Amino acid sequence: MIINSPAEVILTSRWSYRKCYRTRPTVPAETMSHSYESGRQAMAEIGSKQPHELLLMLGGLLAVLLTLATYGIQWVTPPGIAQSQYATVATALILNLVLGGALWASSAITRKNLMNGAIVAGVISIVLIYFGGRPGQIGGIVGILGAILAAAKPYLPWSRRE
Repeated sequence: MIINSPAEVILTSRWSYRKCYRTRPTVPAETMSHSYESGRQAMAEIGSKQPHELLLMLGGLLAVLLTLATYGIQWVTPPGIAQSQYATVATALILNLVLGGALWASSAITRKNLMNGAIVAGVISIVLIYFGGRPGQIGGIVGILGAILAAAKPYLPWSRRE
């Protein structure tokens, strides 16, 4: 160790090859400067989607979030979920999570092929309505509306290209 002045200390040893001891912070002071731009880009992406895509995404999101909220609240409240109901709850959770995610993914299918995406979304929504319980019914109805809108889009007067 070499001391040049009371404010400057130089550390030396025979094992320290090119070690740099910085006195300034390595993280820039403006770490959150890009948050506005990233949020702005996300809103522009949502604004560029068609109404049927938004409905399909909303239906899938509702099925997933309502399922998690419903069973999460039941799990946390004092009586909890009865042990005899674990299999039913696990089945409903897995079914709604998978089908809700598939309904979300069907919005991407409609971008590639409108009618195929509408058919896939309709089938997923019917299965959600029938087997999904209350959260599945809500997400499935929104998904059915999105599927109907996607299937009817070529025949609507404002979407015709002349």
